[in-house]
Amino acid sequence: MAKIRVNLLGTTSVVLTDGSVVRDVGGIKPRQVLEILALALGSPVSKDRLIEHLWGDTPPRTCTATLESYVSLLRRRMGVARGRGSALATTSNGYVLDPDQVEVDVREFSRLVAPGAATAEAALTRTEAALRLVQGDLLASEPYAEWAADERVHFEAVFVQACNRAAEQALSVDRAGLAVELARRAIGVDGMSESSWQLLIRGLAAGGARSEALRAYLDLRRTLVDALGTEPSAASRALYLGLLDEDRAESAPDAGVHEVRTLLNLLRDALDGLPDVDLSLNDRHATTHTQHLVGAA
Repeated sequence: MAKIRVNLLGTTSVVLTDGSVVRDVGGIKPRQVLEILALALGSPVSKDRLIEHLWGDTPPRTCTATLESYVSLLRRRMGVARGRGSALATTSNGYVLDPDQVEVDVREFSRLVAPGAATAEAALTRTEAALRLVQGDLLASEPYAEWAADERVHFEAVFVQACNRAAEQALSVDRAGLAVELARRAIGVDGMSESSWQLLIRGLAAGGARSEALRAYLDLRRTLVDALGTEPSAASRALYLGLLDEDRAESAPDAGVHEVRTLLNLLRDALDGLPDVDLSLNDRHATTHTQHLVGAA
């Protein structure tokens, strides 16, 4: 049996059983009622909790009757009946969306990324399917609601963890490009996730992009220093030094020259990327001259 689908990853919408899409469910507060019920799919939400989320500490005197009218409006927009057998049912404990009749994209995401797949390839297939569900921020229609902000924080943690776990799996089956893509998606959500940066560095190195991997370490360091005033962890530094050691071994007997040339290029790129740093003409001439000397060594 076809289910009604509620999409919360991006702009809130409802896909009815006939495939038609409803984006206007009756206004801001009816939409919020739907979103709160969708987040709790299968579990009743009390009228008191709904009223608290909708109006905070200052509900109107007629809040209960108004809430009931919102639910009636939602049922009409969703094309469902009222009562205990409804897709949007009334229970003794409040209102509930029936999981046998309704599916929610964020719940599907969590199901797909949950650990337990038989193989790394199977887990990656499920994760890629989950990522296709993400059409924007969770509850993008609610940029100001405090309860929505709390849900976004929780989902972002789940998202980053899922990307990191999948990136590790991608590296285990020699899919360095996918590992890099997944790590970048995690960093896009949480730039402070050092484990995501480490996976990015490993993925770039595994794909043969060592200069980019070294540059990623410098980006990580700048991010941590600017935001937190801290240096990268010992594990991140070990990755960086390991890359330099590999370059040294492969470049012998010109290891020192190669390392200096690499560091000069990375340093100039890093300085050019800083908004408050403007290299003078003399600085640039000195850097260029040094590179020529290193190249001739």
